[in-house]
Amino acid sequence: MGTLSKLYKNLKQQLPEKAAIAKEMGLNLHKKLSSWLEAITYVRNIIAHHSRLWSKNMVKRPTKNLNNPIGQWFDNPLTQVQTKKPFLIISCMVYLCNEVTPRHQITTKILDLFNTNPNILIYKLGFLNNWEN
Repeated sequence: MGTLSKLYKNLKQQLPEKAAIAKEMGLNLHKKLSSWLEAITYVRNIIAHHSRLWSKNMVKRPTKNLNNPIGQWFDNPLTQVQTKKPFLIISCMVYLCNEVTPRHQITTKILDLFNTNPNILIYKLGFLNNWEN
């Protein structure tokens, strides 16, 4: 994941292919895709090195404001808690999966994880009341 993130980030800004890749992912600006990939890599590294993701404030944060995204994105502005906790990065992962592989299982797996562990306080991850909506 880190290699993919760095490879994309290091492509020349003026290359039309860089913008085409972002557009293929449903994003209008390549800088947004680059920030998303960096943030997803950050979360991947936290998990891979057995660190705590729950209730952690994210140091790397993806760009949250999208102008005319192709895919489904948030209708309402995100709260500060949603942007500083893993919620936003998880949402970015789901968005990209929706664009790349529409029949992915990540949403189902996240819901199953929450349902099988009702004692987890998901608001500490940035999932607020009625987050499903």
